[in-house]
Amino acid sequence: MTYKFPRKSLFVKTGVLFFIGWIVFAIAPSPAQSTDIPSAANSCIPKAQVARAEIIGSTMVQGKNYYLFAAYEQGDPVASDLIISIANKNCRRELYNPTGDRLALASAIPQTVARQLTLQRYQREIKRIGRATFEQQIKQSRSDRWFDEEVWALQQLGIRARKAAR
Repeated sequence: MTYKFPRKSLFVKTGVLFFIGWIVFAIAPSPAQSTDIPSAANSCIPKAQVARAEIIGSTMVQGKNYYLFAAYEQGDPVASDLIISIANKNCRRELYNPTGDRLALASAIPQTVARQLTLQRYQREIKRIGRATFEQQIKQSRSDRWFDEEVWALQQLGIRARKAAR
């Protein structure tokens, strides 16, 4: 004689929900870290200020890896720029801008690196909000000055911007 569970579908659904919950909590990255962050860069992230960091882009120049992060302080929805370089498994904080001042990345890193990281930042933003919205934001920008790496990156994307005075 076989016994049928009267609420088999409820039992299965509950089991599936518990399994999904387990996956989310056991496997998903912690909110304080992104899984994309190279382990060598971890010691250069100012953990006293940065609650969460997301990698925006990376490039390698002359044997040194550079990473641009969006660094979020606890409770702050606006990210700060954080650039970390890694050479020979040693990291160095090249730029951390928690005040959000408008700074050229090239003030802290080589121009070729600044250009590549800026291009990757723009490509990421276009992927997130769409090209038309991105172009509209550029056109409506209150900034009448653009840094060299920004102008270069926008040119690579076929978008015009005015260059900043030096």
